[in-house]
Amino acid sequence: MKETVNKDWINEERVSYFNILEFVSKIKLNDQVLYHMEETGLSFEKYLKTLFNYCNEDDYSIILYLLDLTSKELQQSSFLETDVLQDSYAMHDHLFFDKLSISHESIKNIHRFVCEKENIRSSFDYRKTLVNVGAYSNGSYQVYWYAPDAKDVKAFMTDYIHFYKYSSIADIYNNPFLKSALAHLLFVRIHPFEDGNGRTARIIQNIAFTSRINKIYGTNLRISPINISQNIVLNKYRYVDIIDRIHFNLQDDNNDMFNKWFDFILNMYDEQLYFQNTQIPKYEQAFKDLQTVKDSTDIVGLARKFNLDKLKRIQ
Repeated sequence: MKETVNKDWINEERVSYFNILEFVSKIKLNDQVLYHMEETGLSFEKYLKTLFNYCNEDDYSIILYLLDLTSKELQQSSFLETDVLQDSYAMHDHLFFDKLSISHESIKNIHRFVCEKENIRSSFDYRKTLVNVGAYSNGSYQVYWYAPDAKDVKAFMTDYIHFYKYSSIADIYNNPFLKSALAHLLFVRIHPFEDGNGRTARIIQNIAFTSRINKIYGTNLRISPINISQNIVLNKYRYVDIIDRIHFNLQDDNNDMFNKWFDFILNMYDEQLYFQNTQIPKYEQAFKDLQTVKDSTDIVGLARKFNLDKLKRIQ
């Protein structure tokens, strides 16, 4: 199979190590993203307040139940084709976290979880091989970008963990939508594993989002109150197109594409917030009935009660 490089795209050269925080510091948010961030934040606060009318921050049962119901509703939608469903998880399968911190070990464990679930053949360690991202077209494999050199993956991931833990009043580090979106994108572009990087990135986005929500609202959630994985799958061509066009280096100006990425992710949250808010009245009586469950803090027990026995915790 002939390999070609699309020169209208980016990263024709193999990327060598550079500092991730320096890369992130170059991002400048435009007014549209800032306004969109505020609007989405207000919608999310309203949604979160509604959820906590039925439970407190130590009781995940209502959130668990709602997410399971909305997941099933989405899967039954006639708009979801079979091949899309095969490419996505059920939402609830990767929402439970024993820890919200990130380390090299926990990242590898998340990836192991993804590989085992999806029957992906991949080393559970950072890759030792060169990889590229592209697509087959007209009898040739068209390369869109080359992932970083394998020898630099560990250094990039050390920086990535530092970025994840880094705290600042700046929106890019403080806002849960932007911080988690950036954690997702950086992970995909570092591409630390041979396969399963996108799926692993979506889980890490949920963890990063939940962690920021806890810090901002003083909650103690171990489950993401909203999940956009299926929204991303349904908009996968736009998702891939934006990621592919990010210049992963310190030389190029990425602001336009980064702002498009943030706007895209905010749109995914908007879609899911709208959908989940429409479901709440339908299930209000079920929520009230659920409040009578005495052992509501037993997450695993409740998971089984609501047909979620396949749920796995990520250690």
